[in-house]
Amino acid sequence: MMKFHSKEKNIIHLKDEKMYIEINITKDMLNFAKDKISTIKFNKKELNKFGSEKTRTFFGYIGQAMILSYIGIPLYDVETFDYDVIFNNKKWEIKSISCKYKPPLDFLATVNSHDLKGVHKQKSDYYIFNRILYDKTIGWILGYISCDDFFKKGEFKSKGENICSNPSVGKFEKANATVLPISKLHSFKDIKLDKQNWLKGRPLFL
Repeated sequence: MMKFHSKEKNIIHLKDEKMYIEINITKDMLNFAKDKISTIKFNKKELNKFGSEKTRTFFGYIGQAMILSYIGIPLYDVETFDYDVIFNNKKWEIKSISCKYKPPLDFLATVNSHDLKGVHKQKSDYYIFNRILYDKTIGWILGYISCDDFFKKGEFKSKGENICSNPSVGKFEKANATVLPISKLHSFKDIKLDKQNWLKGRPLFL
């Protein structure tokens, strides 16, 4: 199976978590994220795809930069609510959150919904899930899954419900969510890159 290849030094394939891809966060990635959040007014009422928290938004843009760097797309402007990037003629939404350490496979991939009456589904074909260390030095591409499969296989959690069976972990306090163990995702290392067609439908460039 064809896999991504890169000459960049910031890409490291882990041996202990075979499905993860570990990426060193570069200055360019951080500058991309800083430039993006500098254009956002966080006190406005309009819906922001990352929510209303500036720090969470910053990590979201670092996650976008991780994926774009890994597949070899130049960092560019992404302003679409329903997806972040188009490649292989599919729309991909990138979900990234911060963490203290590399997550075990039984941790949860999560998609929040601002619709408190149910589930809001973005108009994308696939989700990619990332985790990024709080100190912004290293991130992991955990895996991917089709949006349809995610909601079929995932477990719905209402706002206020415990994240898991251990109540000390916390609750979903701001929104409904759908969760799925990371182990149920597909490794992003196994994606075949359609180099002839991945540019079609590409969002705006900087």
